[in-house]
Amino acid sequence: MPKIVNIGFDSFIITDKILAVLPIENSIVKRLKQHGIESGKTVNLTFGKRTRSVLITDSGHIMFSFLPPEKLIGKLFNNENEDKIDREV
Repeated sequence: MPKIVNIGFDSFIITDKILAVLPIENSIVKRLKQHGIESGKTVNLTFGKRTRSVLITDSGHIMFSFLPPEKLIGKLFNNENEDKIDREV
């Protein structure tokens, strides 16, 4: 059974679908962002907050998150699926 994780503000993702979690400052991310916008495969999960990380999925979607990469990796892969989400990031 796939693991579903809350990645903030009641947004959920299936961990098996994630290929990479990257910091927004990465130069590759800037190119991926433009490609995603052009192809219509971007999902903004920041809810008005500053973008801190990017998730790349197996379907080619690029998801922008307000959570730092370290926190996302902890939630996705280290079994930190908590019911409480820090809304004051």
